[in-house]
Amino acid sequence: MQPVDPLVAELIESLPTTPAVVTDERFDVIASNALARAVSPSLTAGVNLVEATFVNLSAHETLPQWNEVSVRMIELLKEAMAVPDRTGHNAERFTELRAELTLRSTDFAIAWRNGTLPSSYALDVSMDHPDVGRLDITYELLRLPDSRQLVVMGHTVPGSESEQRLFWLAAHSDMTPG
Repeated sequence: MQPVDPLVAELIESLPTTPAVVTDERFDVIASNALARAVSPSLTAGVNLVEATFVNLSAHETLPQWNEVSVRMIELLKEAMAVPDRTGHNAERFTELRAELTLRSTDFAIAWRNGTLPSSYALDVSMDHPDVGRLDITYELLRLPDSRQLVVMGHTVPGSESEQRLFWLAAHSDMTPG
């Protein structure tokens, strides 16, 4: 797993009402804050978000708009693959991930064939959370300079039920760094 800049790790931990994670270019979570982990176990260090979307059966159950989320994940993965790295190492890792997911998920194979490059970097996710009910969160992807890492931060519409539910999760989540 790639190291996270200590200041970036401190930044995401300092956002108690914003679910935030850091991923590498393959969307492997390499750091997350307590609220992100409270929103979804998929937002935990060591989890690949593409795999969680296509292989984890609970994603189909908790994401009412799973089709839209899965299409966006494919678009973002294709965009990440289109950016060359200096070593060529990432191309191998992408090829391995794509091959593994194609074997493990028919949905992934179909989405990969049909996917295009993204027109935006926002990802709207509606989910049925087991503790608070429906959460509508928009995730923004921010590229770190001189790195292939992304900071992914979620936000809700101010004053919405989703915001109230997110605040409840924040108040009741384990604040242990992760």
